[in-house]
Amino acid sequence: MSARNLFPFFSANPELAYLDSAATSQRLGSVIEKERDFSSGFNAPIHRSAYSLAFKATEEFEGVRKKTASLLGARAEEVVFSSSATAAFNLLANSLGYVEDPESPLFIGEGDEILLSRSEHNSVLLPFQELARRRGARLKFLPMTEEGEVCGWKEAIGEKTKVVAVSRLSNVTGAFAPVSEISEESHRAGAIVVSDLCQALAHERTDVKAMGIDFAAFSAHKVFGPTGLGFLYGRKPLLDLLPPSFFGGSMVESAWEDRSAVYKKAPWKFEAGTQPVSQAIAFEPALDFLQNRKEEEAALTRLLLEASSIPGVKILGPSSFKNRAPILSFAVDGVHPHDVAQFMDANGVAVRSGHQCAQILHRSFGFPSSTRASLSVYSETWEVDRFLDLLSRVRPYFLKGE
Repeated sequence: MSARNLFPFFSANPELAYLDSAATSQRLGSVIEKERDFSSGFNAPIHRSAYSLAFKATEEFEGVRKKTASLLGARAEEVVFSSSATAAFNLLANSLGYVEDPESPLFIGEGDEILLSRSEHNSVLLPFQELARRRGARLKFLPMTEEGEVCGWKEAIGEKTKVVAVSRLSNVTGAFAPVSEISEESHRAGAIVVSDLCQALAHERTDVKAMGIDFAAFSAHKVFGPTGLGFLYGRKPLLDLLPPSFFGGSMVESAWEDRSAVYKKAPWKFEAGTQPVSQAIAFEPALDFLQNRKEEEAALTRLLLEASSIPGVKILGPSSFKNRAPILSFAVDGVHPHDVAQFMDANGVAVRSGHQCAQILHRSFGFPSSTRASLSVYSETWEVDRFLDLLSRVRPYFLKGE
């Protein structure tokens, strides 16, 4: 059976070539059914009520924490629920700003350095930019090759480096970063490693322990699940040291009027308030699906070879198929990316246009924005055929007078 049949979206839109999975993936039918089953059958508060349906909801919610940990190669106590990857990175950056002990491995002070790759999404860049501003630290960027691959980390990481943030997979170039090698150098210097896994988890099995990642985040809607759900991973010794920065019910053991509250242990001390329970429970079938995904190498090879051979089309990212995912950002000479996307849309192809929340990377390439086609497990040959045919017709359509 085609993977496409597992996603109800395509039954409703059978003629659409959906090539925007890097922005948001389609949801599995089993995910939609699971959320409906929870909402209609055992919608109850977790962690706080003593009746059977509440126990069932809590058990399923915590079961998803365990499965998410397994997907990452982590322990359940190292996984924090959030509303998105953006919320997770804000939680991390804000909490790092609460660390007051200069002897802590998480302390960031005046003159310390936070090192980021130039391909970081704004959901990583902006929280750490604000953290640097508040703590008087310096924000620095790793060099990159002409094709947008991370390089030069051995020279860039020094004794002042406290945080190194590198996305495992760029949402613009489709290039995998050598996170394991960067982690080794970072830990040698005493720095912690943060990685955005939003794109990577859709295309590979990412073992956070093997890669030496200290903190990471991803969103469920990038991997066949619902919106409104994200996760923060933190290596247990560091997660225990990290103070909470968001406060409210359920994250506290006890509170008094005349002294400080006693917070729960990690990860629960970071989960104040009502969590995205229905989304989390619905995500469970997607976690099972991710363990058995197929590869998209053939489609990637075709996309790169044929798109790069079309006159006037500039591919942003590595020309090699090695260490690359089926995410293709490109610029068409003389045609604005929004016009490219609208031309595609008028002919039944959905692609992304804009700076893709990665303005620094686009400027490094010399383009303010681009158009992006991204594939997933449900993408089919006819969609690639239609996209490539339309791409070859973009310049002739818009530049008729040339």
